[in-house]
Amino acid sequence: MDQQPLSSSEVDRALALVEKGQQLEGQQPTAADLDRARRILTRELSPEDARTEMHATLRALVEDERAN
Repeated sequence: MDQQPLSSSEVDRALALVEKGQQLEGQQPTAADLDRARRILTRELSPEDARTEMHATLRALVEDERAN
């Protein structure tokens, strides 16, 4: 069953919950993290593609650390 896309206010509310949940776990989501979550909620990005983005970001960080 296909669900209707979330409204703008529903996306904003969901992002606030994601951010607060992360903060309660002692983490600070970055702007990129929240943008990725927003794109998943608005169906601009699949969870699988988001995972690929996160792996690429992590790989770039590791390569940068190794170069320094």
